[in-house]
Amino acid sequence: MPDSEWKGRLGVTRDLIHLLESGADNWNAFRGEHPGFVMLNGACLADAQLAHADLHRAFLLGSDLRCANLEWASLESAILRKTNLHGSDLRYANIDGADLFSADLSGADLRDASLASTFLRRANLRGADLSTAHGLTPNQLADALGDYETRLPEDLPRPASWASRDPL
Repeated sequence: MPDSEWKGRLGVTRDLIHLLESGADNWNAFRGEHPGFVMLNGACLADAQLAHADLHRAFLLGSDLRCANLEWASLESAILRKTNLHGSDLRYANIDGADLFSADLSGADLRDASLASTFLRRANLRGADLSTAHGLTPNQLADALGDYETRLPEDLPRPASWASRDPL
């Protein structure tokens, strides 16, 4: 790929990240006009205010969303592989069908989030609150990494591979 094409793509990505940082209303208006996939790989959005943002089918591979407010966000079918979501607020988020392979969700608040068919293989759920999350299955949890502090819905068993108490 020629350098000019790479620079063009990087410029578009920066413009999209700037638009996203400007607020959910502006971003959602853009998404209403452009509902397809959107590339935001490697985005640095730590502490971003993204409540109600439409990020469905967004590629956020390897992005930094630490401590982001993603309450009520749509992350349906998003690619969030290796994304840092440590300590993020994902309450009421629609994460159905998203790919969270090796994502860091440690300490995240996922209460009332929808996680149906979400790919959680090697996702770090240590200390996350999934106590009222919807759509989770034992198979999804068995593929994820959790610990004794991970809060699960009452109807789901804690995977045997997860530590049951603080390791010595």
